[in-house]
Amino acid sequence: MAGHHTEEEQLEALKRWWQENGKSTLLWVAVAVGGYFGWQGWQERQDQQAQAASAYYEQLIQVLEVPPGGELSEEQRANALHFSEQIKDADAGSLYAKNASLLLAGLAVEDNDLDKAAAQLRWILDNRPSEAVAWVAKVRLARVLLAQAQLDQALALLEGDIAPSFVAVYAEARGDVLLAMAQPDRALAAYRQALDSLLDAQSGRRGILQMKIDDLQSSLPALASAEDLS
Repeated sequence: MAGHHTEEEQLEALKRWWQENGKSTLLWVAVAVGGYFGWQGWQERQDQQAQAASAYYEQLIQVLEVPPGGELSEEQRANALHFSEQIKDADAGSLYAKNASLLLAGLAVEDNDLDKAAAQLRWILDNRPSEAVAWVAKVRLARVLLAQAQLDQALALLEGDIAPSFVAVYAEARGDVLLAMAQPDRALAAYRQALDSLLDAQSGRRGILQMKIDDLQSSLPALASAEDLS
C-alpha cells in the first residue's frame, strides 16, 4: 500500500508533486516580487545590490522561457543555476533571492539531488523570509524529507497554525507523511481536512484527494483484520 512506497517511488511522487505545484508557486512569488518593488518605487531604490539582483532576475525569467509543453535544455538549466546564484549573492535578503532558491530546489529534485534541494529550502528559512514564503518553503522541504524517509522532521514542519490559503496543502502533505509512518487513521483524517479546506483556486486537487481518501477507506478494514491476526 501507499505507506510502504520504496525510496524510488517516493522520489517519483515528489517529482510529480513538484511539477504540479512548482510553477504556480514561482509565478505567485514573481508577482509578489513585482508588487513589492512597484510599491517601493523603482526610481527611489538606489541600493546597488538590489539593482543587481533585479537585473539578474530579468535574465533568469528570460532563460526560463520555454514553449508550451517544452522542457528546459541543459544550457537553459545551467544558465538558470548561474543567474539564481548571482541573485542570491547580490541580495540574499530579497524576494528575488528566495524565488531563485525555490527554482534551484526544483531543479535539484529533477536531478534526484534531494540533499541539494533540502539545502536550498533551508537557506530560504534561514534568511528571514516573509510568512508566506516561509510556508511555501516549509511544505516543499517536508516533501523532500518525506522522499528521504526523514518522517519525524517532515511532520514537524507541517504542524502549527498557518494561513487559510495553505491549510489544504499542508493537510495533504501531512496525510502523506502519516501514511508513510503507517498511521492510516490519522492520514485519512488529514486528507479529509485537506479536501474540506480546498479553496476555489485549489480545486484541481479535489480528485486526487478523493482518490487518496477512497483508497485508504477501502484498505483500512484489511489492515484492521491483519492486525487482529498478528
